[in-house]
Amino acid sequence: MISKISIVTPCFNAERFIKETVESVINQTAVISGRVELEYIICDGYSSDKTVDIIKDINSPLIKLISEPDAGMYSALSKGLQSTSGDIIAYINAGDYYHKCAFDIVLDLFEDKDKQVAWLTGYTILYNEQSYALPQMLPYRYRSRLFNCGMYLSKLPFVQQESTFWSSSLMNSCIDFECLARFKSAGDFYIWKQFSNLEELKIVEAYLGGFRRQRGQLSENRAAYDREVSDLVVSPNLMDSIIASLDSAIFYFAPNKLKKILNDRCVFRFNHSLQKWI
Repeated sequence: MISKISIVTPCFNAERFIKETVESVINQTAVISGRVELEYIICDGYSSDKTVDIIKDINSPLIKLISEPDAGMYSALSKGLQSTSGDIIAYINAGDYYHKCAFDIVLDLFEDKDKQVAWLTGYTILYNEQSYALPQMLPYRYRSRLFNCGMYLSKLPFVQQESTFWSSSLMNSCIDFECLARFKSAGDFYIWKQFSNLEELKIVEAYLGGFRRQRGQLSENRAAYDREVSDLVVSPNLMDSIIASLDSAIFYFAPNKLKKILNDRCVFRFNHSLQKWI
């Protein structure tokens, strides 16, 4: 059985949204019920606004706050990830948040040894600045060969980090934390590419977490992101392009039932008659 989940939040001058993010972590049903121990590490880059005061006012013993200057988001994330001791790891940025039952769903699947889950993602969920949940899509399949040639985000939907969890053993087997700390925009792509070379990403038909679209956020600088990604990938060949085109059609247009049929081993749906994920 899994005993601990570790979550990292890197942040800087995030007073507007930090409270909602923190509360979505510490108020998980799996944590409140005692099903799992939570380790929550917040790495603040020495904010000059009220971010630290808001975190301290929440006054939760579950939070470990580190507030000191850093070299940017991925520098803070690398520091936080290296400090984790949980069986399952994830990170969530200030402004984004989890569904209250996210950890329970993650535990259901990681604890089922038959499903062999090393990393897991759920529905793609977006929030606006008013916290409204906007269009959703169930991913279909993520292939190592298409990570290695940079097809995700350029031609296919990217892995939504806010909905993605992984085992500590997977992370520690393939992530160079010094390398991660040097990224400015595409550290998440580096993580996913490293994971994909070892394990296939599993997908659950469930709302785990979501990404808030905010004006001026780091992800809007697509040119910087693409420059960093270009150093990590090779050019796609003809077969890569054909597979990407077919996957794209399924991603965007296939119903969830068909996605399950076409990728039965890696897509999990809840069976209400059996009351379990299949």
